[in-house]
Amino acid sequence: MEKNSLVIRIGGEAGFGLAAAADILAKVFVRLGYHVFSSKEYASQIRGGHNYHTLRISPRPVLADADKVDILLAFDKEALHQHLPHLSAESLILYDDKIQKEDIPSSFSSFALPVQQIGIDFREKKVDNTIFLGAAIRCLGIDIKILDEIITHFFSGKPAHIERNLHAAKKGYEIISSTKISFVSSHPSKNTSSLSFLSGNDAVSLGALKAGLNFHVQYPMTPVSGILHYLSIESTKNKSLKVVQAEDEIAVINFALGASFAGARAMTATSGGGFCLMTESVGLASMAEIPLVIIEGQRPGPSTGLPTKTEQGDLQFVLHAAPGDAPRVVLAPGDIDECYTETKRAFYLAEKYQLPVIVLLDKYQAESFKTFDLEKEELSLLLDFSQRWGIKEKVEEKELLRGMFPRYVDQNSFQRTLPGTKQGMYTCAGDEHDETGEIIEDRETRIRMMKRRMGKLNLIKAELPSNQIYGSENAELTVVVWGSTKGAALEAVEKLNREGKKFNLLQIKYMCPFLEEQTQKFLHQAKNLLLIENNYSAQLGSLIREQTGVEIKDKILRYDGKTFTVDEIYEELKKRC
Repeated sequence: MEKNSLVIRIGGEAGFGLAAAADILAKVFVRLGYHVFSSKEYASQIRGGHNYHTLRISPRPVLADADKVDILLAFDKEALHQHLPHLSAESLILYDDKIQKEDIPSSFSSFALPVQQIGIDFREKKVDNTIFLGAAIRCLGIDIKILDEIITHFFSGKPAHIERNLHAAKKGYEIISSTKISFVSSHPSKNTSSLSFLSGNDAVSLGALKAGLNFHVQYPMTPVSGILHYLSIESTKNKSLKVVQAEDEIAVINFALGASFAGARAMTATSGGGFCLMTESVGLASMAEIPLVIIEGQRPGPSTGLPTKTEQGDLQFVLHAAPGDAPRVVLAPGDIDECYTETKRAFYLAEKYQLPVIVLLDKYQAESFKTFDLEKEELSLLLDFSQRWGIKEKVEEKELLRGMFPRYVDQNSFQRTLPGTKQGMYTCAGDEHDETGEIIEDRETRIRMMKRRMGKLNLIKAELPSNQIYGSENAELTVVVWGSTKGAALEAVEKLNREGKKFNLLQIKYMCPFLEEQTQKFLHQAKNLLLIENNYSAQLGSLIREQTGVEIKDKILRYDGKTFTVDEIYEELKKRC
């Protein structure tokens, strides 16, 4: 790969502050104006097991992980064992001096940090991570004052931590005598200081708040527990926001449906295992036409599978969950920027068309961090969320049917009343019903109600933007992706195009309703097709074949719990040049 970024990896045992170190270091580079992409891999144990965080820093936007590591911060011997294969001859290793020098190949530049000796100054307080940070920024020639500012802000809620961490960082900084590694080849542009640095979970939370979220209920489950954490903190400052941690996912979705029925803008979040428990109530939301946004963060299954790893294995599941033909919208954002915009879109569609909308993430996307321009993303989806689409606040007597409000009467306009609305009473039923919600079994009404509910999907389809196409117009090869595979694939395609190749990329973002005409036209025009997915059975490929009749035979599939890197896809695409 061309040298346009710096990759730093921090590896060690869980429970020793690796996440804090990665967060602080990333914010140093964001402060300097660089673009940053940060991901993490962790074991299922709360303490113990090998964890590592990877930061990729560049003067230009970076979208995914790369294979080669420039600086390895090895907190223990296991970090060396796992990550040596990803180092190059130019890489630098900073390691705890309890690791034997003989364990490190002489071909690598390395520097031992006397972490235990320095730690004596702090007695029982662990500051290993801050010692490593001080050493790392000295190796890169960064002024320690910037690190001091970030540490002070990071621990602002814990004043007792600030002084000892500043002292530990200074000790680590002073150990290194001079700059040890060259930084990326070009400097950051000066207009990046306004960039936000958010995870997918953070972006979802912000998007929901911008869309008027005022009720969130969740049972904590990786990889979307971060949404519950973020919104719980927000609720202490925002009194209009109610956040509830319920006892299980069955309770969660029914809490959310009750809140939405009462007029709240409601959301819940879970992973595949939790969504299994929600499926009956997904059908209830479709039948009773109750707006609801569900965030589904995929991880490998079946059952609990690999609970802290990543996969794109739930697409077919969420498309078909709930008995019968139950309309729902399924959106699959491709990056952290889109986690923000598509969550906002989800609220708009859920309330206007009164049905469940599922936003499909995965672990890699939900828990990775990326710099992006939040103000630019604000402008990309201009919706007035002060408007209450479809809520009828006043009902005239002439509108009533048998003394009840005909909530389900219109085939193209979806209006509801909130509990307590004068003349606005109707029955909210999970059984088939007539226009006022009264339960029925006759053929004519059943057909009429089915057409009403299912007809929403065509109306929604007319509002959706086209799927995004990137790259050369007259491409020799078209790469088809969805979700978090977008980032690595797009960077690889762009690099090959800079090298004179002709590639493009089709991102499928809207799974239901599916934009079959536009997708079919583009696929038929493509000379060659390649499908890239993070699952075993090519689930998007099956959906494309079902909707368009096009079968993509050339596939790259991964299902080992890890995601694709830019380098891996680049090398695979080179084989097809």
